[in-house]
Amino acid sequence: MLGFVVAFSLSACGIKAPPKPPAPPQVLVKRIGDYIYIKPVGNEKLRVKGFSYEDGIFLKKDKSSACFEITGNESSSLYCVPPAIEKRPIALKAYRKFRIHLELSGFKRFRLYKHIPGKPFNPFQESVVVSKKAVLPPDFSAFCYAITGLENGIESLPEEVCFKQQKPPTPQTPQNVNFMVYKDKIYIYWEPNEDGGYTIGYLVYKNGKLLTKKPIHSNVFVDKLPKGFTVYDIQAVGKYNTKSKLAELQITLKALKQALGL
Repeated sequence: MLGFVVAFSLSACGIKAPPKPPAPPQVLVKRIGDYIYIKPVGNEKLRVKGFSYEDGIFLKKDKSSACFEITGNESSSLYCVPPAIEKRPIALKAYRKFRIHLELSGFKRFRLYKHIPGKPFNPFQESVVVSKKAVLPPDFSAFCYAITGLENGIESLPEEVCFKQQKPPTPQTPQNVNFMVYKDKIYIYWEPNEDGGYTIGYLVYKNGKLLTKKPIHSNVFVDKLPKGFTVYDIQAVGKYNTKSKLAELQITLKALKQALGL
């Protein structure tokens, strides 16, 4: 109770509590191989002695363990990094077989930085962590992976593997196209392509006329009941706007009558 009274009395007398110390600079710090990278979080202006500045990132080549002072708008803080890892990953296999396949060695885990050939990777860009064998989504553009090994919270010297641009494959032609009739509607259906999401949808044609302006995601299309011989074509659409061959379904007047029970 006494402590409460004293605190209240100080406040009543206008005595303020000591001011909070300014927050340290908000930064991201990375050691990748021989280089130390620093990036501000937000728009805070930084000063880091001994570092060069390129494209919003401070960097310095230094293999040894190092400590450095980062000065921000209101305060400064000391940061330290361990020494560089004196080895790099080994790319045993790197090939494209629809998906991207990598077989790596030298570390238990690896980080992949995807970038445009001929240009350096950004150490703070979105990246992927993989194990020694990795199967990655298909990509038929020209690109490179800068691959670092992960050990004790730091990253090794990068190893680079690159892929040339390749013509994307066409998706599989839809299989087992069939139909059923319910009331005054005809339902055209087919087996969906099982290709890990490479097929993004399907186009439907009726007597050569495109009915779906955009690829539909369903494997069922509903139409008005035709009155005579009709041809429906189903075409799969893949990423990069590749298209399969047409899967044709001919519907005769006899087949329509049978479906209607006539």
